[in-house]
Amino acid sequence: MRFKTALFVLSVAFASCVETVESPYPPVLPVSIEVPAGLERASATSFVINNKAYLTFGRQGAKGSVGLTDCWEFDPAIYTWTRKSDFPGKGRVGAIAEVVDGKAYIGLGYNSGQDVYATDTVAFPDFWMYNPVDNSWTKKADFTKRTPDGDAPVVSCLSFVYQHWIYVFSLGVKNYKFSDVWRYDTQTDTWEQMSDFPGEKRAVGVSCTDGKRYFFGTGYYGYNLNDWWEYFPESDTWKQRKKMPDAGRINGLAFSVKNRFFVATGRRYGGTVTTGFLHNEIMEYDALKDVWYKRGNIPTAGRENAIAFVVGNNAYIGFGETEKTRFNDLWKFEP
Repeated sequence: MRFKTALFVLSVAFASCVETVESPYPPVLPVSIEVPAGLERASATSFVINNKAYLTFGRQGAKGSVGLTDCWEFDPAIYTWTRKSDFPGKGRVGAIAEVVDGKAYIGLGYNSGQDVYATDTVAFPDFWMYNPVDNSWTKKADFTKRTPDGDAPVVSCLSFVYQHWIYVFSLGVKNYKFSDVWRYDTQTDTWEQMSDFPGEKRAVGVSCTDGKRYFFGTGYYGYNLNDWWEYFPESDTWKQRKKMPDAGRINGLAFSVKNRFFVATGRRYGGTVTTGFLHNEIMEYDALKDVWYKRGNIPTAGRENAIAFVVGNNAYIGFGETEKTRFNDLWKFEP
């Protein structure tokens, strides 16, 4: 009886630490934005400069298909898509992109057409700068982290910007996962290692910032993770916050709009026996109250490996995939 009671108390404690609370905001109602035929893709990369969004990389086939190098500009003021200069490096998935002083810094990721992370032809250490003024790409310093055996660069999964630095973390390649945190200095074109992340190592998590607060969580390292952390760049320290109210997810996305924080899409990975569950709900994290709200759903099936970007007061979610389909859509909402 004592053992059963202990289990009951433990289960209640676990449930209480991941519950949602009633949202003080009305449900979000995403509206569809037209996308030209032929842009469908998963595991792409996006960024925003001067109120225009950019879409690049990804793959149009199933996992393992060749990565793309095309780059598209979306103008949400007039809903137009314009093709820009192709990325001059190799096509890839899982790349990062951050904007500092009106220029995008893009790179890392891996070659989805090969499934063995063994050489620089599969996992990419290269880093580039895109200037929208002259539509040009400039090579920058490579990311220097490598596996212990030295035979492959480490792929970065996540990033965010603080002042003129780009922070890179949630590192992994081959069978390795790392707690390293690095930052790239856009002024000196150099990389510097910071203090390690204190939580569990992982890949395929999410991160977001409003320029004042910095959050990171979810992902996978042997099991699905639903934890949520805040990073303080001034002191190079971390603090754990309220866990997400689910059983964890991978390949989701996170973003900040109007100084509020959101997590959406992704997969509850089920291992090799089952593919698990795909999410389509939109969750909001209230950083002042340290609670989670469910705000609504994307009006389609769940998806993973999607993109999100924010222009003005509007958030956009789109693309991504199910087990069989790559999406060619975009959804807009104001929270």
